[in-house]
Amino acid sequence: MKVLMVQTFHFRRGGDSTYMLNLSGLLEENGHEVVHFAMKHPKNLPSPYSEYFSSEIDFPTLLESGSPASACKVLTKSIYNGEARKKIARLADETKPDIAHFHNIHGHLTTSIIEPLVKRGIPIVWTCHDFRLVCPNTSFLSHGEVCERCLPTDYWHAPMQRCKKGSLPASAIAMLTSYWDRWTGVPRKVDRFITPSRFLRGKLIEGRIARDRVTAIPNFTDLDIQRDAPEGDYFIYTGRLLHEKGIDLLIRAAGNVEGARCLLVGEGPVEEELKQEAEKYGSGRVEFTGFLSGEEFERTVAGARFIVLPSRWYENLPFSIMEAMAAGKPVVATDIGGIPEMVDDGETGLLFPVGDEEALRSCIERMNSDAELRREMGRKGRAKAEQLYGREKHYWDIMEVYDAVQTARSGK
Repeated sequence: MKVLMVQTFHFRRGGDSTYMLNLSGLLEENGHEVVHFAMKHPKNLPSPYSEYFSSEIDFPTLLESGSPASACKVLTKSIYNGEARKKIARLADETKPDIAHFHNIHGHLTTSIIEPLVKRGIPIVWTCHDFRLVCPNTSFLSHGEVCERCLPTDYWHAPMQRCKKGSLPASAIAMLTSYWDRWTGVPRKVDRFITPSRFLRGKLIEGRIARDRVTAIPNFTDLDIQRDAPEGDYFIYTGRLLHEKGIDLLIRAAGNVEGARCLLVGEGPVEEELKQEAEKYGSGRVEFTGFLSGEEFERTVAGARFIVLPSRWYENLPFSIMEAMAAGKPVVATDIGGIPEMVDDGETGLLFPVGDEEALRSCIERMNSDAELRREMGRKGRAKAEQLYGREKHYWDIMEVYDAVQTARSGK
């Protein structure tokens, strides 16, 4: 099978790009051919199809210029990209893919690339890595708080709330993009949407995307990772340092647990703010490691007692939890979004209510002081990871969707 893999960035920029590249490798390992389409970018990985990639659009630089021409370009290009539409049509004509698999296309490639594929009878599968199809701000967050005002299709709330970067223009563009998708029939032109969590599937259905067009398939992770390291004296948070991740709550809770040692593994825009928080409330029990990768990251996870994810927002299917479970580590996390699908409270970890610092402190204290509890929960977490998050299972789940949409198309 020849798969046209479509993602804005052709390098490991975030979870969506990482998953796309991992899936591409998985398909190629199983004998399929993958044709890539993306936006040109200096960090892109080499590709034999890069000549077909759409020109780079640097929205931050355009917005900084402040000129009316730049503002107009941001508005039009973020909703409809005529160049991307033409180039994907040419790529499809020359490579003749059997199926197209979309990932993150909004804002740069845009949904303008759908129609050329529809006209050529190429089935489209779209993995949703966020809530963009039903939330103009992609995350159901407004000024740091969970917000569902736009459900099912009341996108006009976005500029009213200025939820996109606190900006009226950015929020208005996000609103117009959402309405454009509905006016142009995007939900009915895509043969199947894939969501990593059942929670996200439910939100798409609430947003009036047909139930039979949405399939939940968990992402996958490498199960062959280091697991035999001696347990250290620390627990960890891994991921981007963002306000919505609730790390400030973790710092305060950890500071109130005797004998706690918390490592924050990652980097992000609120790092300095969090360091100030740690100096004030962390009681010397919180450390920042910066970004870790490869063997160093694996060693750190393998030596941790458990991981903590105290998110304030609707997490989808966090890679940090999959990685922890694959390493046989229990999890302390918020009972929000897709997390409860992963963490069975009292079995593979402990869940606590959003924003409840005292409940988080209690969970950390309990997990940190009970080695037998950690071992048993870690063992059950590893068993669940083997059942749900392995490469082979993911491959066959994806192939089932590919076969279903191709069969449906051939019968039309």
